[in-house]
Amino acid sequence: MTRSTANSPQAGALDIGHRLEERHGIRLLDVIRNDALSISRKRELMTTRLLESLLTDLAQHHEGAQLAAPFDSSTAAVSAILAEAVEVEPNLIFREVDANQIRNYKGRQVYDFVYGLSERLESMARAKTEGQLAAEMVAAGLVSIGVSMGVGTAKALVGGAALGAAVGAGIASIGFATAIGVVAVVLVLFLLFLLLENPKKLLGIVLNDTDEDFVVVDWRRGVDGDEGGDLYMQHGRMERFPQDSATGQLDSPKVQLRKRFFFAPGDPDNFVCAGMFFADKNFGFRGAEGIMVFTSLQSPVAIPLQFAVPYTNDNGANVRVMPRRPNPGSLPSLFRTMYDSRGVRVEKDELGYRVISTVNDPRGGVVALIGSIWSRGAASETSASDP
Repeated sequence: MTRSTANSPQAGALDIGHRLEERHGIRLLDVIRNDALSISRKRELMTTRLLESLLTDLAQHHEGAQLAAPFDSSTAAVSAILAEAVEVEPNLIFREVDANQIRNYKGRQVYDFVYGLSERLESMARAKTEGQLAAEMVAAGLVSIGVSMGVGTAKALVGGAALGAAVGAGIASIGFATAIGVVAVVLVLFLLFLLLENPKKLLGIVLNDTDEDFVVVDWRRGVDGDEGGDLYMQHGRMERFPQDSATGQLDSPKVQLRKRFFFAPGDPDNFVCAGMFFADKNFGFRGAEGIMVFTSLQSPVAIPLQFAVPYTNDNGANVRVMPRRPNPGSLPSLFRTMYDSRGVRVEKDELGYRVISTVNDPRGGVVALIGSIWSRGAASETSASDP
């Protein structure tokens, strides 16, 4: 990951915002500074402005009219994301070798990783060809943004393509305009996280290095603190949440964490999927604190992930493995139990799974979290994750 020469990640994010404004002749930073707008509205305005400009630039570069309309059929996937009542984020897909490094980040490395991704996403947004976008993605350790692209990449690898060419094929499989659109969506998430002035917020990235899909049942019910689903916010609001298609088709079942793309143990072309979420404070002297339960679609196992960015106590997170999904009504109690034993880094080895959750620092109000789930033993030779 590259690092900015700016004095802080926020200053670096401002640099990114200014460069985007100057390059594309759009206004993004005034949207972030407008306190009259909700985060959802800020996200919508910023994404629309950036996406319209990027696609117009592409149309001029390629001297074609088909890319000029920002929400035509070629960008159906992006339109679907923008149309969500509660914002969702596509899975990021990393090479397994890079995921193994990411899960071991600690302290400042966690925050630098998140900021480094924002710089790389800016570079991706400048791409004018599939090859340029593929090169920037590989440089960032990514092989896909979204499962649909990942399926195309995996198929190309099976056919014998080298990694860069396979990523290019994955981009082509969903259309270059759609790929750039998804880049814009994720870039806006990182800019919102880094630049919003709310003092208590958290961006989480959860890696799934298993052969199982994970869902958070009825997660929308808990966005604002209501009970009944497997997301519960003790304080604050869940602004963005991971969701992608299990097979890469828009009409396929939705999951929060897609199972990995697996070829063989230790194969350099194994991919790991990761979900992103963004929790922010609401008002008053409360931070962003909550719990989500990831339940496997292939086994009874459930993995609760707790996080807290409180006003007066230490930041922290917690994670565990349970033999079955807990009763949704028990989440407030489970949150409290895990809150009391949270830490800057928590590692567990339970029921055949290893899980880790790490926040960058016990102090401060702008917090990054990296979580990881993977099987303790070697994966089977014949995996359900095969593309």
